[in-house]
Amino acid sequence: MIKTKASNRLLATISMGAFMCSTAALANDQVPEQGDARTRNPSEIVVTATRRDTTILRTPVSVSAYSQEDLDVRGVRNIEDLARMTPGLSLNQGAFGASYLVIRGLTSVIGATMNGVYIDDTPVQVRSLSTTSNFYPAMFDLERIEVLRGPQGTLFGAGAMGGAIRFITAKPSVSEYSGYGRAELATTEGGALSYEAGAAVGGPLVENKIGFRASGYYRRDGGYIDRVPYIQNGGTPKQNANSRDTYVGNFALLLKPTEDLTITPSVFYQKANRNESDQFWEWRPNVDLPPFPAFTSGESIPSFGRDRAVLYAVKAEADLGPARLISNTSYLDRKVVNSDDGTGLLLDILGLPAAGFGLPGIIDERLSVDVTIRQRTLTQELRLMSNPSASPISYSFGLFYQNARQSAVEFNRAARPDIFYIPSINGNVNFGNDRALDRQFAVFGQVDYKLTDKLSVSAGARYSYIEFDFRGVTGNNVPTDVVTSGSTAESPITPKFGIEYQATDDLMIYASAGKGFRPGGSNVVPTLPDPACTAQLRNLGYEDVPRQYRSDSTWSYEVGAKGRAGRWLTFAANAFQIDWTDVQRSRTVVNCASPFIDNLGKSRARGVEAQFTITPVTGLSLDVNFSYTRATVQETLIRPAILNPDGSVASPAANIVTKGDRFAPPWIVSLAGNYETSLGASGLTGYGRVQWDYRSGLDNPSGNLGFDPLYARVFTRNFVAARLGGRAGNTDISLFINNVLNSRDELSRLGIGPGQRLLRQVYRPRTFGVTASYRF
Repeated sequence: MIKTKASNRLLATISMGAFMCSTAALANDQVPEQGDARTRNPSEIVVTATRRDTTILRTPVSVSAYSQEDLDVRGVRNIEDLARMTPGLSLNQGAFGASYLVIRGLTSVIGATMNGVYIDDTPVQVRSLSTTSNFYPAMFDLERIEVLRGPQGTLFGAGAMGGAIRFITAKPSVSEYSGYGRAELATTEGGALSYEAGAAVGGPLVENKIGFRASGYYRRDGGYIDRVPYIQNGGTPKQNANSRDTYVGNFALLLKPTEDLTITPSVFYQKANRNESDQFWEWRPNVDLPPFPAFTSGESIPSFGRDRAVLYAVKAEADLGPARLISNTSYLDRKVVNSDDGTGLLLDILGLPAAGFGLPGIIDERLSVDVTIRQRTLTQELRLMSNPSASPISYSFGLFYQNARQSAVEFNRAARPDIFYIPSINGNVNFGNDRALDRQFAVFGQVDYKLTDKLSVSAGARYSYIEFDFRGVTGNNVPTDVVTSGSTAESPITPKFGIEYQATDDLMIYASAGKGFRPGGSNVVPTLPDPACTAQLRNLGYEDVPRQYRSDSTWSYEVGAKGRAGRWLTFAANAFQIDWTDVQRSRTVVNCASPFIDNLGKSRARGVEAQFTITPVTGLSLDVNFSYTRATVQETLIRPAILNPDGSVASPAANIVTKGDRFAPPWIVSLAGNYETSLGASGLTGYGRVQWDYRSGLDNPSGNLGFDPLYARVFTRNFVAARLGGRAGNTDISLFINNVLNSRDELSRLGIGPGQRLLRQVYRPRTFGVTASYRF
């Protein structure tokens, strides 16, 4: 299918016309006030990373923060955009639309999540079941986003082993009205149009007593990958098939019955619809077939995903004089329905040609993988925090309870069971039903003591009691299916210590040490294991598949400095070390049907992170953000030799991982230049921004067990974006280009079994667009 660029030329013409017309409209708007938040230095954003209102330069932790204005100027619309430009933060792309958060090189696709995700005060992260991954709010009507690096547990209820991202929504007001609107139109080279529209408004319903905030948002991301079924008579082609639709609604009330009490009930709704995957087909290097057309998928069955999340919350805050009592009660109800083409996946696993058997009407190779995921979480957090006072002591203590239920029901269904090449029962080639229940109760707290006007120390701890129950069913959805179950209980204590020295008004130095923790879980244990599987397990030192795997933990150490030099430089820099022990790893054993999880070995991540904003002349600012992480395995793990029944060696001993192996690309760099200037006496301000985001590559070690040349290298990534706009008063209109150099740097690849296909994902091709926003 031939792509056309006519739509690109059309939008470029529309965009230029819109910009010229908007310039005249802007000239009639009001003059911006001094200190406009849209031109504010990012270091001046007020954050609550320490549960107190402080600017980034006065916050003794490693944190990046972005206001909604920052996100708009940078063109951030989703978690992928955020991860691309934030030091120490990455996103690993998985199959069927799943993605996994990486902070300081730490991530996992198994067990409980390592990194926290918060909407306001509510944790919404998930445990990995099937293809489950976190959901992330759309970037609209947010007060700010905070990216916290390092363990979080003494101040945040759910705790987090590697770090956390907090999405903080815009709040209601009982005293003044405010509003925000944004619209965008864009086109992708060789792809379809993308567009969005959203509006938010809030203010007093009853002066000083009742306020509200309401917002609605819709976004369409046009597709750019064509689906052309490769199997004969396999389906109907579709151009630009991989589109996305996102719907968001948010409503909050602020009730203030007395001067000392506020109650904020809220409802957040988001529905994200996915059509097809962002992965396209290529042939593996050893496959001698005509090249597949660029940005084309050969899948046969239309794929889709529907991710609906509703978060109900009530936050109450009472001022008790010397302290504040804060309660947050929430319930998350999330349902994900995925239906993806598994035809090529199964053919790859079996080593069959991607074209199948070539016998339409006699053999139908088509297979769908249908997964329904539910996440239902009740969370209650209660905190007592000291108010600012002359006392050298400040404190924060809390109680936390969470009941999190997850389920993943998977059907692998043949399109034509009567002529499918593998036997099925009731049309099911395979069936799975996993259910997990995490219950957690925690007591946490932190005390800060001001030794002098400049020197402060802090100490905190978290005690948790965590229970986990698991039940799994595998088979064909019949009474004879295999049922497994298990449970664990743990009581970890995770401390944290810190010291902060405010050398001058413009320089702060800090150091901290803290422990992070991730719960263990249960494995799927076969009721009647294969004798050959049992033999290999015993050869590895196991009597059977372990019914449980233990928690793993980290100790994180950090030293940093933040400050400013005159009016031309602000900076925040730190060095860190993370020691990761009892690492939860997935193990695949010969002759055993399913992999299992066990605790194996140690790892370490060392690195530096820095953020600089340089303002050499009025109107010009340069942002320099980077991180360097050396993440390595600290212990060699050896798989013993595999023996034949007669005692001879079937396969020699081999390393699973080798000490010194690196497991995360080291460099993340984001450089940006911003310039704005007054365009005459009309009150119009013109501005421009260019941003370059870079991720270094990584060569995976080739001497370990299971090395696959397809995954020998993680490739370097480069992405350039530019924006040119005009602003007057409350109105902002800009033109932008994303992926200016039309980079096709690889984001992910998937090649399973001895098949012919390689699935790859790259950046969205070069995209042109126009954005308009209005604030009051």
